[in-house]
Amino acid sequence: MKRGLFAVNSPKQKQRFEEFCQEIEIIFLDKLAILEKAAEIHANLRLRGLPIQTEDILIAATGIIKELIVVSNDSDFLRI
Repeated sequence: MKRGLFAVNSPKQKQRFEEFCQEIEIIFLDKLAILEKAAEIHANLRLRGLPIQTEDILIAATGIIKELIVVSNDSDFLRI
């Protein structure tokens, strides 16, 4: 059986992941407000007959709550 990309207990992979995490800001869905905003966006779009992917809704809600600028080539964001 082939092993996946990450070997179990691989020190090299762990070190590369830790370095990656230090270089890139990771944004967590750590606030109830994000999920509430996502639910609001979802309901609004559904009522208007303009549903989009859940992932896009979560990205938009996170950007709104955390006051971030979302840059995307995905036209679905124009509905929000």
